[in-house]
Parts: sequence; C-alpha cells; structure tokens
Amino acid sequence: MRSNKTHIACSLATIGLALAAALAIAPPRALDAGPAVSRRIDVESIRESWRVLDPITAGNLTIYPVVSNLKADSFEFLTLDDGVASGEVRIAERGALENGMIRRRPTRRWPPVETDVVPSEYQGASVNELVLVNGSSRPLILLAGEVVSGGKQNRIIGTDLIVPPKSDPVPLTVFCVEHGRWTSGATGFSAAKAMAQPGIRAEAEFSKNQSGVWARVESTGQAAGVASPTQSYMDIVASPKTARAMEAVAIPIERELEQELHRAVGGMGAVGVVVAIHGQLVWSDVFPSAELFRKYWPKLLRSYTVEAQNQAIERKSPPSVKEAEAFLEAMRGHVTVESEPGVYRRTKISGSGFQIEALEAFDGKADSGLLIHYNKMARD
Repeated sequence: MRSNKTHIACSLATIGLALAAALAIAPPRALDAGPAVSRRIDVESIRESWRVLDPITAGNLTIYPVVSNLKADSFEFLTLDDGVASGEVRIAERGALENGMIRRRPTRRWPPVETDVVPSEYQGASVNELVLVNGSSRPLILLAGEVVSGGKQNRIIGTDLIVPPKSDPVPLTVFCVEHGRWTSGATGFSAAKAMAQPGIRAEAEFSKNQSGVWARVESTGQAAGVASPTQSYMDIVASPKTARAMEAVAIPIERELEQELHRAVGGMGAVGVVVAIHGQLVWSDVFPSAELFRKYWPKLLRSYTVEAQNQAIERKSPPSVKEAEAFLEAMRGHVTVESEPGVYRRTKISGSGFQIEALEAFDGKADSGLLIHYNKMARD
C-alpha cells in the first residue's frame, strides 16, 4: 500500500485543509438519544459529541470515561484479535510467506496452475517489518502497540492502520518487544490479546525508536521485579506477580466504570477514556462506538495499570473533569497527513506538550471518513 504524505506546519486556528477543519472541537454537548446508527458521521460531529464523566481512581491510576450520544456503525470492522483467531488474518516474518499469504498468478500452462510468487521486497526477515494478509471480507483495524507473538521474536504494531478486505501481502511496520531472541519459532504470529503500555506505545508510534522500545521494556521488568530470559514484554506482563498487581487495579476500575455509566448516562456505553497517572494527565484512547471500544477496553486498561506501576512517583490528587476535557480538546500544532485513498487517513498533530494520532476509515470514494481511533499522549 502506498501512502501519500503532506506536511503542514501551522495552527489549527488558521489551517485551510478540510481534514484539519473537521478535527476542530467544540465544547461538549449534553447527551440525548442521538441519531440512528450511521456509517456516515463526520469527524467534527463525533468529536463534538464527546462528554467526559467523573473520574474513577484505583491506586495511582485515574480513568475518565468518555461517552457520546452518536451511534456510529463500526460493526463492519475486524479487530486484530478476532481476525487472527478466525484464521482470516495471517502475519509472518518477511520472506516466510505461506500458501495463503503468497501472491498467486496463473501461468500459461493448460490447465492453469497457480504459481507462488514472493515479491523481492518481502524476502529476508527484518526486526521492524512483518507481512500481513487480510483474507476476510471486512476492513481490518490495527492499533499501535498491539502485541503479536511468534516468529523470530515478539513484536508490537508500529502505527494505527486500516487494511482493506481481501488484501495482497502488506508490509507491516513493527517494533521488537523481545530483545533477547532471534530464533526460528512458529512461522506465523498469534495475537497476544495484549497492548503495550503507553510509554512503550509512544516510543513506537510517535518516536519510531526501537532502542527506546527496548529501554522501556527493560525498565518495566525492573519496576515489576520480573526477569525474562529473552527480555520479553509478554513474559513481564503475563507473570503471576504482574498479573496480580494488574487485577488489583483493573477489577475495581471495571466495576466502578459500569456503575458510573449507569449513574451518569443511563447505562450508555463509553467510547473511550482519558488517563491520568499519579495526578498527571498522560493519555487518551477514543473510538467511534461503545461496541468497538468494548473490544479493546480489557487490554487497554491492563496496559494503563502496567504504566502506573512502572512510575514510582508520589501520588497526587486526580485532575478535575474540566482539566481532562481541556487535555482531550487541545489540538494546536504541526500537522502531518498520511493517506491511502479510499481506505484510510491518518492525521498526526505535534503540539506543545502533546502528540495526537487520529485514524479515519474511508468507504471507497466517500468524501468523509469515520474516525476509528483518536489517540493523544502528553509529551515533554
């Protein structure tokens, strides 16, 4: 897939691009019943609909639920976990393509015989590149930080991406989260049903720094008091010690989130969260629908708890709801747009003290896309 890239250095207050205008946010509106389910909801309407609820705190982690009265239709999209589990999505080392992941073309022989053709750009394994095929009839969502295990070493997805249905082999940018192994394992990869914590995601998604990813994995292991023979992130987070610590925080938050949603919005599902750790607003993940957010929520929450445990800072009082709203809304900065026409558009904004990545999915030649994932993090 080829990407068209445009670099724009300006303020969103003056930017003339339609996308940037669509990303401008208005103050949150009161929730009502909302419109019927729709696939055609523009980015501006989605963002204007967000409302931040009262915080939920456990230990040093504070979660602010984000709700919306819009009913975006996200059912057609496939997640990595579901796609790999069904066998419709396959991932392999570059150069290790198998039958279902190989481009095929008919020969001139009769009867026609399919011939395996491995493009030269996919030959030879690479630390920072895998190959993926979406064999399903649904668009596939990939989120930066999702862990895939297997191959020569475990990796995380490097950037948010939409892969179209019935795709050819697609080169996939990844980052290693298992520094001490480069050995032949399973040819393909499985979805680990895990998300790297925000600090690691930031090194991959925003800094594009493999050394930074390894350093974060190492510091996570040291903070958790867990050693891994291959310096594997999954060894750390799947260890009994880390798992117990995660559950001690995650379970109360999950329980209180449901109570808060019923109290504040009559049971309406959350579409995302703003995250504070040790009294500092650090992260947000927001989706177009409660259904899609629910698919990612368990592994997102556990990634936030690992991050909170990894920062031995004196606990402070959680920020106010207004401060969380202001964090979600601030957008002035340098804008970079990457797109695959008719498939996706990825907008990155680098501002004073933050980074944003917003992924939109397009349906053919439609003028507006559906905001699939809005990710924002605080940066020094």
